[in-house]
Parts: sequence; C-alpha cells; structure tokens
Amino acid sequence: MPDLLMLGLLFVSIAIGYFLGRRFSYQKSLDHEAPAYDKNYFKGLNLLLNEQPDAAIDTFIESLDVNSETLETHLALGNLLRRQGEVDRAIRIHQNLLARPGLTINQQHLAQLELARDYVKAVLLDRAETLFKELVEQSDVLRDISLEHLIEIYRDEKEWANAINTVEHLAGKRLSKVPLKWRCAQAHFCCELAEIALGKNDYLSARRHLKAALNYDKNLVRASLIWGQLEYQLGNSREALKILKKIPQQDSNYLNEALELFVKCYVQLDDRAGLRQYISQLQGEYPSNSLVLELTKIIRSSEGDLAAADYIGSQLKQRPSLQGLSQLLELYLENSKEKSQNNLLLLKQLVDQLIEKKPTYQCSQCGFTGNQLHWLCPSCKSWNTIKAIRGIEGE
Repeated sequence: MPDLLMLGLLFVSIAIGYFLGRRFSYQKSLDHEAPAYDKNYFKGLNLLLNEQPDAAIDTFIESLDVNSETLETHLALGNLLRRQGEVDRAIRIHQNLLARPGLTINQQHLAQLELARDYVKAVLLDRAETLFKELVEQSDVLRDISLEHLIEIYRDEKEWANAINTVEHLAGKRLSKVPLKWRCAQAHFCCELAEIALGKNDYLSARRHLKAALNYDKNLVRASLIWGQLEYQLGNSREALKILKKIPQQDSNYLNEALELFVKCYVQLDDRAGLRQYISQLQGEYPSNSLVLELTKIIRSSEGDLAAADYIGSQLKQRPSLQGLSQLLELYLENSKEKSQNNLLLLKQLVDQLIEKKPTYQCSQCGFTGNQLHWLCPSCKSWNTIKAIRGIEGE
C-alpha cells in the first residue's frame, strides 16, 4: 500500500507539472483537448488505487506526451519504480521514451542512461554494457558516468583486465585527476589478477600484477600481504619480511591481518628473538589487542604461564579487552585448583560467548559488520572500508 500511495503522489505531481507546463497554451487556445488529458489521468489514478499498477502505467504513458516539459516526469517515474524494485515497469517507461520521436539527442542519451541502469538492476549486464559503451562513444556529457558504470559491471563480472583498462580510459590524459576511489579499485583489480596467477603457480605474472597494484596505490595493504605470502611460500622469508614491514606505514589498521605471516617468517628463519623484538616494537607504536595476545604467546613459550599472565594483566589495565580477559582466564585455569578452576571455566565460557556474538569487522562507509575481512564491502561495494573493530570488544 505505501508503494501505491507513493505512485499516487507521483501521479498528482505529474498532473500539476503537466498543467503548469501547458498553461501558456491554455491561455492561447479555447479548444477542449485538456479535459481529454484529465480523463486519462484520473483513469490512471483510479487504476492505481484499485491496485492495477500495470494498467495505470500504460494509461499514464498514453496520456502524457513526451517532450522537453514532461521528460523529467517520465524519468522520475521510471527511477522511482527502479528504486522500489519494479524493474520491469521501469524498463517499460524508459523504453517508451526511446521509442518516442521528437526528443533531442541529449534527451535520448538521458533515457538510454536510465534504461542501462534498469538493466543493471535487473542483472541484464550484457544489455547494460552495450548501452553504456554507446554512451561513451556518443555523449561527452555522460561519458565519465557511463565509464564508471562499466567499471562496476566488469567488477561484478570479475573481468579484471577490462576493469583496469576502463579506469585508464576514464583517466585519459588527466591521470592525476582520476578520483582516488578508482585508483584504489584499479589496484585491487590487479590483486585479483595476481591471485589468479598464483592459483596457476605463475609467480612471475603474480609479481608483475602486484607491482602494478602498488604503482596504482602504494598504500594497498592487500598487495603487500599477497606478495609477502608468495615469498614465504617460496622460502624467501627475508624478502617476505621486507615487504610485510611496509604495512604499518601503509595502514596500521591491517596489522592484525599480517601477524600470523610475520610469525611464520621469523620461525622459518629460526629467529624467535627477532620476532619478540619486532612485535614489541609494533605494540609500542601501534598498540592493539592482537599484538598483546601475540606477545603473550611468545612470553608464555619462553618464560611460562605466570610471566605471561603478569604481562597480559598489566596490559588489560591499560587497554581492557574481552579477548585479553579470555586469554588471562585460560592462563589461570591451567594453574588453579579444582574448585576455583570450575568457577574460572564458567567465567571464561561466558566471556567466549560474548566474543563469539560480536562482529569483528565493520565497514566505515555503510556500517556493514561481519566476522570476515572483505576487501570489497558486500553491502556498499566500497574498497578498503572494512577493518577490524577497535575497543574492548575488538582490537
């Protein structure tokens, strides 16, 4: 019913706009063509209120001529239908526009743009791609926005090479003026190609794609993580560490994603002292709960449970966290008597349940939350906006 009300209000605005656009014609003419429009309009409104939206839209299309005064009204109705998920009806509106004679080239291009957006919404991506490509060639005004839509289509279709080339086309000769979001996207497209190459054990191509990614965005942590993992797998831990140690300067919010790989590299080099020193350095410069937990493990393995408990206890006073509390309880559990052990176990179970219920990642753009890192937000389709939640329940 709210959808019908919204469409009804739109029909009212259509009538008002139509009458205002025609007022000068009415003043100059005494013929009675206007009442014919009135009947069609109210017929359409009656059909709408009787929950026959398809018939109402047909009546509307037939009753309202397409011209420079009414074009925006047609476009507004089509866009409203698309936003409400009535994509088939939106397509009918915009196809009707393109079929009408008398529109200027620019007006035809506007209708074509909206029809292409309808096709995207309907997941008819081949049709949308064709229309956007035509607009790139034919419309200077709509060229850039059409290219941006093409990039999004290639992203969703995982056509990474086409996506990279389309960003270059968007840049043209003004490379430095391309919005940062598209440079960031282009870098991620290169990372996708690198991961495909790694799946084929094509390490040379993978390195080439990762180098290109960092050329597009020198602060792309994802590229450093993939490259570090590549070198570690090939036994080049020193080279891997050299690459991974760039991450704190790139974006320290992603340090927790590199911790496991840091540990593996130092272990492969048999340099546990170096590992402790570097993690301690990171904790001093970029304090986080993950670093505290890693240092607790290191201290526990070299100095025992009590030393580890003392360390994490002192850190909890400075930076309270549920994960830290869970680790502290685990240390005391293994060194307590049976009666107190049962109480500690109950408390740890409650803390772990709280941790399990809380998301660990959040998108800074739209607020999407989850327990897995996504480089591309599944909700708002933004790159690099999902990061670990910080505070007592996270990092």
